[in-house]
Parts: sequence; C-alpha cells; structure tokens
Amino acid sequence: MSAGPARGGPASVRIRGGRPEEAAAIARVMRAAVLGQRGRYPERLLAAWARLPALYHRWAMTAGGERYLVAVRGGRLIGYAAWRAGELTALFVRPAEAGRGLGAKLLARIEAEAVAGGARRLRMVAAPGVAAYYAARGWRRGRPVRSPLPGGGALPAVRMTKSGRKP
Repeated sequence: MSAGPARGGPASVRIRGGRPEEAAAIARVMRAAVLGQRGRYPERLLAAWARLPALYHRWAMTAGGERYLVAVRGGRLIGYAAWRAGELTALFVRPAEAGRGLGAKLLARIEAEAVAGGARRLRMVAAPGVAAYYAARGWRRGRPVRSPLPGGGALPAVRMTKSGRKP
C-alpha cells in the first residue's frame, strides 16, 4: 500500500494505512459522518450508530483483522475506509469533505487492494442512504438486512456485491 497524495485530489490530502493509535480520530470521523445524516434516519438509530467507540476500531485493526486506509489533510484525519477479506466494512468522510471525491478515492483504493489480495467478489452491507452512491460505482444491490448497532438496535441496510475481477 503506497502512501501519497490522493490521485486527482488536492496534494494536501494523503491516503495511507491506518494505525491502531489513530482509533480515537477514526471514531470521531465516523461519529461526525453518522450525525451528518440527521433527517435521513431516526434520531435513536443515529445516536446508537454514532456510539461505536474508539476501542472497536483499535480491535478491528488488530485482532479483528481489518485493514484501514485513512485520508489525512494537514495532520487531521478527514476520512477512512476499512475492509477484511473482500468485505468493505466501513467508509466515512467528515461532512465538510462530502462531495469532493474523497470517498470515491478511498473506495477505489480498497477495491484495488482487495482484488490485488485475491478477492474475486467484493461485498458490503450498506445503509440505505448510501446504496445509490455505491450502485453508481458498479456495486449491485442485494437483499435487505438489518445491521446491528451498539445498544441492541439495528439499522435497516442492504447487501451489495461487486465483481472482484481485475480490470
């Protein structure tokens, strides 16, 4: 995995591998992105979704076997994506960064690295509010599911897949 400026983006944004000691900053990005969805989901679901602690991310990067990519500008973490064995497990950017192509860059990097690692089919469980975003990038919608949230709730979601063949 190379560290360097995000292709096609401002030279000040770097995408690189995430580190366990960045778990608190990663949790803050996720919380900001989730709470930025107000009006799209019930408040009780947003509150539960936003509660995922930094400890989870630290665990995911170590014992959980997930790989993280982080996007950093000026020393501040502004987005991240995570995957494990061909499954995209997270992709979040700070609301102020939305619409600038950062999420697409993180997604493309994860897809490329998963395929380079041997993934033949990529998969994810996507929140309904972002399923169209992924569909526009070649992901296919599957069946609806419920994604567990901290505190016992569940977020309505949809399974999505994409061919992992090299272009």
